[in-house]
Amino acid sequence: MILGTAGHVDHGKTALVKALTGVDTDRLAEERRRGLTIELGFAPLTLPSGREISVVDVPGHEKFIPTMLSGCAGMDLALLAVAADQGPMPQTREHLAILSLLGVRRGVVALTRADLGEQPGVRAEIAALVQGTFLEGAPVIPVSAVTGQGLTGLRAALDRQFDALPSPPPAGSPRLHIDRVFSVAGSGTVVTGTLTGGAIQTGMELRLWPGDALAKVRGLERHGTKGPELPPGVRAAVNLAGIKAADVVRGITLALPDGLEVSDQLDVSLTLLPDTPYPVKNNSRLHLHHGARAVICRCVLLGRDVLQPGETGFAQLRLDQPLAALEGDRFVVRFFSPLATLGGGVILETHPPRRGRKDPQRLEGLRIRASGDPLSIAARRLAEAGNRPLHPRDPAPYRAMGAAEGDGWFLSPAALAGYRARALELQTQGLEGPAIRDRLFSDLPRGAAEAFLTQLELPAPARSPDPLEGELEEYYRRAGLCPPEDRAVEAAFPGGGQGLKLARRALTDRGTLTVVRKGCRVHTACLEEGLAELKGQFGAEIFTLAQARDSLGISRKYALLLLEFWDKTGVTTPSGEGRRFL
Repeated sequence: MILGTAGHVDHGKTALVKALTGVDTDRLAEERRRGLTIELGFAPLTLPSGREISVVDVPGHEKFIPTMLSGCAGMDLALLAVAADQGPMPQTREHLAILSLLGVRRGVVALTRADLGEQPGVRAEIAALVQGTFLEGAPVIPVSAVTGQGLTGLRAALDRQFDALPSPPPAGSPRLHIDRVFSVAGSGTVVTGTLTGGAIQTGMELRLWPGDALAKVRGLERHGTKGPELPPGVRAAVNLAGIKAADVVRGITLALPDGLEVSDQLDVSLTLLPDTPYPVKNNSRLHLHHGARAVICRCVLLGRDVLQPGETGFAQLRLDQPLAALEGDRFVVRFFSPLATLGGGVILETHPPRRGRKDPQRLEGLRIRASGDPLSIAARRLAEAGNRPLHPRDPAPYRAMGAAEGDGWFLSPAALAGYRARALELQTQGLEGPAIRDRLFSDLPRGAAEAFLTQLELPAPARSPDPLEGELEEYYRRAGLCPPEDRAVEAAFPGGGQGLKLARRALTDRGTLTVVRKGCRVHTACLEEGLAELKGQFGAEIFTLAQARDSLGISRKYALLLLEFWDKTGVTTPSGEGRRFL
């Protein structure tokens, strides 16, 4: 669980964290000299129940709002500090607005510096400030980092708030928005951030998004404690092998190699704060804050030309730099000039069309996405995809609505019926099973293509046996995973002539033979047996050409031929010095 501080500069957030945890999160010499938090600070806190949480202390000065935003990813609970002798101030309001936009749903108000006396009416000011926000009705606890007043009650209140949080979603794909990076002598590059989504383990290969750089997890640490695995919802320090610290900056995201989407335009639901001083006009330039990253964007309003304070509408954010994100992620936007937080919202589409900003069908699709109803969203996506199979990150809604499934890919029943009609037509042209599969589902992984082919329920073909086809098939079966060139086959059947070529074409069209390179074929059953052997031995691990050669018991020449074929057909992909299965 992550507890994040919020509040105006000099309202005692860092002093309160030190009083609660014993850790001074102002670690920089400049911070201590100026008495001003500049960077994010982190500390562990054990609550009365024994629950161990991570505290993220953010700077309160208006100049450091981008830094504050970079520390908000993954916050579960907010600790809003309001000085008892001053009351709410500008950054109190801005921080509260930011946390609301990012989806924080519970918290506690700490009335700090209680030893200096309470300003008349401060409680009423706080009540007015939090009205209509996630902190309405939250505990307001007077505390003093100097005398210790209220600290016991504050810890108990935090415990109760954590108890009231909804159960976390099922663990999925891990994601860590990097907010610090440094080198450690003898260890190399270390990055830190709040881990969300799923667990990470030592030895795991992760990607630095956006970009293609891969790194392996060498070590993991949580508030000074090392371990082989870290769960989501903790502050994590990750020691990475294979990447230099100079190549990593704040804002990059650490995730699985296929864990995110990279885009330079996003369709979003955008809500402006009621007290935003200006409306947003079409094509306005804004600062977009997502995770620990900030990019400049142009806001193209969809279905309207102006969005007024307090209104919610759809927009396309066109980014100056690509961003790694997922649909459903929250974000905050600030004016380009003057710098002020104006609103935020939810990403609805990571690869939207660029045209048609007032198209009624497009707007209706965005309304369905914004509704958050999984079944409606799944149905809409299948309809928009037409005959194109979808590979959603969450398959549950598609299964619930009865979509046709092939190894995690989905088609609507209407699309599957269209594929069946096309397959029957191909059968009349002499094509069979694997050949039909490769013609209709060539863009899909082999497992998904096989599954959809089975669901087409095609009738068995009727044909007269050809003795030459049987001899030729047996020849290729004996060759196994050492595919002969076409000219070598023709030399082995000197009397075959045109009949041999027709038999070879028929075996290829039916899928009995697979063309792995122009003029070179392999028996499909042998190819699939070899693929199963490699998958059984290496699974999700990276393997080299030499390892594949030894596992299959063939020469380097043929191992390279087969691996390049599997690369081309989307079964494997190069990874570092080897390959892995997709």
